Amino acid sequence: MDLQAQLAAWMQGEVVVLGIGNPLRGDDAAGSMVASRIKALPSVSAIDAQDVPENYVAAVVNRQPDTIVLIDSVDFDSTPGSVALLSRDQLAGYCPSTHRVPVSLLMSVFEHETHARVLLIGIQPAHTRFLEPMSEAAETSATQIAGALNRALAGRRLPADRVAADSLKGEMSA
Repeated sequence: MDLQAQLAAWMQGEVVVLGIGNPLRGDDAAGSMVASRIKALPSVSAIDAQDVPENYVAAVVNRQPDTIVLIDSVDFDSTPGSVALLSRDQLAGYCPSTHRVPVSLLMSVFEHETHARVLLIGIQPAHTRFLEPMSEAAETSATQIAGALNRALAGRRLPADRVAADSLKGEMSA
């Protein structure tokens, strides 16, 4: 199953996409790049948390999403640019994060506080050196992930109460 199909099967309802990564550390910027490329859609919030995702916990929890998708560079000992869909339990076996708060802890908090489905899209970095540009492999993967997410988000089904609420918001702002 391709990435878009996996995401489409997995995402539902209100979705928060949280891009994680330091834009000054090469391939670590991939998650931020993906978040910045998510199109505005009803019931979707895209947040570029950069290297301080802990600063956005309250904003994510307050939205009470049904699905939370985190994107970050993860060293899962594969070819640079490789992509893996990881649960919190799968993430525990990988190298520590370059961020202050481990992504696995962030995922636990989101699961506990929102009861949402939480998934990490990991991108294998070639490097995370300071002030180095992103590798071609990571940039290509980030672009492909953003495209797959945008298509999957546009095609997902929303619960009837969300559709009605989004329709009312549109009528009030017109």
